[in-house]
Amino acid sequence: MSLKDIVMKATQNFDASKDKPESGYDSLPSGDYNVILEDVAHFVSQRTGWDGLQIKVSILDGEYAGRNDSNMFNFDETSANGKAIPESVLAQRVQLVARLANAVGVTLSDIDWDSIDTLVTAFMNAKGKTAIMHLAVRENKKNPQYPYKDYDFEPAENQPAPLEISDDDIPF
Repeated sequence: MSLKDIVMKATQNFDASKDKPESGYDSLPSGDYNVILEDVAHFVSQRTGWDGLQIKVSILDGEYAGRNDSNMFNFDETSANGKAIPESVLAQRVQLVARLANAVGVTLSDIDWDSIDTLVTAFMNAKGKTAIMHLAVRENKKNPQYPYKDYDFEPAENQPAPLEISDDDIPF
């Protein structure tokens, strides 16, 4: 397809004077997914300074196999505009991280909860582990392009076998 063909298709029913560009990213619908934990990281937005625990997973099978999902969870007690974050919201975020840890075989100690960085370290050996992700997506009336996502995780029956590398496999 040529650039002109792409332009013709992309601008069909699009008025640049009033329409906003589409993100091109469709969120996963509500459902249960077999996932692999790709990454757990401490993410800091360069634009806003907001920081949180970022979780990235990939869908392993079904209609959405190969698709990714990620979200960030902040544990600050006040929002960017200075409003208090309800304890129930903070508790839900903590419980979600604990559920993910349980699902991928991570036992979190008190020290792991010292900071986002210690949480990230606790999850380092869990990358590549599988879990079942229950996702419930609901409308965000204020920002429809960012739907609300509720997660839950549980252990998957089968985990990938750990890689076994012998000295014969090393090329040098």
